[in-house]
Amino acid sequence: MPFLQEPDLDDAPTPERAFQNVLKKEIASILEKKKADGQLFEYCIFEGFGLDIAIFLKWSNNECSTKFFELKAFTGQRQGGVGFGNGQGRGAQVDILLRSTTQLTFLNRFMRWILVDGTEKSGTSRYAMFDNSYAKKAAMGIAQRGKQNNFRINDLMDKPFSWAELSREIEVFLSS
Repeated sequence: MPFLQEPDLDDAPTPERAFQNVLKKEIASILEKKKADGQLFEYCIFEGFGLDIAIFLKWSNNECSTKFFELKAFTGQRQGGVGFGNGQGRGAQVDILLRSTTQLTFLNRFMRWILVDGTEKSGTSRYAMFDNSYAKKAAMGIAQRGKQNNFRINDLMDKPFSWAELSREIEVFLSS
């Protein structure tokens, strides 16, 4: 069960930022519950720490972990695609997807991408959470420097989640 109401992106001037604001609060709510339950000792959430959201965690068993989320909001601005990196093929997103298969698999332990399809209404299954390997496969052409890189939305939204399912998937990933 999610802690917060699903974000409404219809009237948001910057849908991705609005999505990030709500998702950060949802993550904090998940982690506060884990603290209250005695599973988590402490956490810190940062925005723009290389990727959109970075979380540093210290669990009750004194183990520490770090998790990152890169967020994308598709609002139909590009036919069938959502951009990543900048227009010149630079940025942490591109840097990650240019890594070898072995490195992408390693990074999957720490990072997930989350996409909201803002062309779909609140209350529908319009979210995807995926790892780096899946992200690389969903890139139009190949991820490379010197060009605008995009994801194929249809590839990423093949099994979309509801808001409640996304919240649960985030909780599982944070605890892994």
